[in-house]
Amino acid sequence: MKFPRPDIREYAKFTATVLLTLAVLQYTGIFYEGTGMVHWRFLLSLGVVLPIFTYLLTIITENIEWLPNYDRMNRTRQ
Repeated sequence: MKFPRPDIREYAKFTATVLLTLAVLQYTGIFYEGTGMVHWRFLLSLGVVLPIFTYLLTIITENIEWLPNYDRMNRTRQ
């Protein structure tokens, strides 16, 4: 299994872009009923969870060539 080395600056840029976009959409009232409000707890929790989830997806895509061989590697003799 391969574990990629993440570029922290790219993860920070990606997370900041997503959080800023969601903050603007929340402020305009697209995601929530009240306009002019930003839900900081939601953005904070997303800011913590998003890089972890993105790294897990990176691990999966890094090892995708390994997945089709999984059955062959774990086959037992019967």
